Amino acid sequence: MQNHSTHALCALLLTACAFERAEQGTASYPSAGLYTPASTLGASDPTDTPQPGAGLGNRCVPLPPVDPAAAITTGTLALEFVTATMKGRYAPRNCTAAWIETTAGQYVATIEISAGLRRPALVYWQDHACTEKPGPDVVTSATVANHDKPHEALWNGVDFEGKPVADGPYKLFIEMTETDKDPGEFVTFDFMKTATAYGMELAVPFEGPLESARIDWAPMPEGSAGGPTAGQ
Repeated sequence: MQNHSTHALCALLLTACAFERAEQGTASYPSAGLYTPASTLGASDPTDTPQPGAGLGNRCVPLPPVDPAAAITTGTLALEFVTATMKGRYAPRNCTAAWIETTAGQYVATIEISAGLRRPALVYWQDHACTEKPGPDVVTSATVANHDKPHEALWNGVDFEGKPVADGPYKLFIEMTETDKDPGEFVTFDFMKTATAYGMELAVPFEGPLESARIDWAPMPEGSAGGPTAGQ
């Protein structure tokens, strides 16, 4: 009787071990992270893929209607930045995203994504953005091979639905990651959408994900088509 019980237990343990090995095969990993499953660089861990809006709720909520008395200046924000290595798992290859939020933390629009199919590696952008509707001004490209080439993006002062937003303060977010195993890093900058033109070098953190960053805001001349108007 004892021998039969021992054999049955061993058979059960062997079956469980075989099932566990099958579950952990490369076919069980989704296309997440910087590189595809079963590639020579290895498979991504599915537990690293965040759920959109996991911490901030629904990020696809439209902005409130603009106050009729508020100014809406038509113009263009030009962003240029150079990334810096954080010595991540796949350095110097990297993914980046740049997006805009209100000072209250509501998502406005994404203006740059360099990630291709590796967008799940941008864990902060995944949580902060409306990933289904990044925005009409978004510039997209594949994963970047190194940190040498400057990133350039434009924002025409509209939200992810293409609606002009009111003048005032906003926040610019830039995220960079070289890994799909740990979150990368992001930095934020305050800027103004205004009727006055300006340009400035942004103060990037020491030993952060950026080497340099600059923005230039250029409003359309008053009186020209699409110039400064009152709220709509």
